Amino acid sequence: MVTVEICIGSACYVKESGRLIDTAQQLIEEKGWQNQVELKGCFCIKSCQYHLGLGVRINGQLVENVTLSNGRELLEKEIQAALS
Repeated sequence: MVTVEICIGSACYVKESGRLIDTAQQLIEEKGWQNQVELKGCFCIKSCQYHLGLGVRINGQLVENVTLSNGRELLEKEIQAALS
């Protein structure tokens, strides 16, 4: 099981992390990964503090430079790698 955590802390929420969660849910459904990927909200992982983009962790590993515009692409790439 791949665990995807997306920060819903104040700073990330203001930067539209909720929309990234919607994007992740759509991606998981489109790819048929419902039984392989667990999507969770989490609180501050300090991604914004270090200017690393929206807070996203996959299997505990921070994914850097995530934005709304590249989020789907990065999530798909990282999830696919974790499933392999």
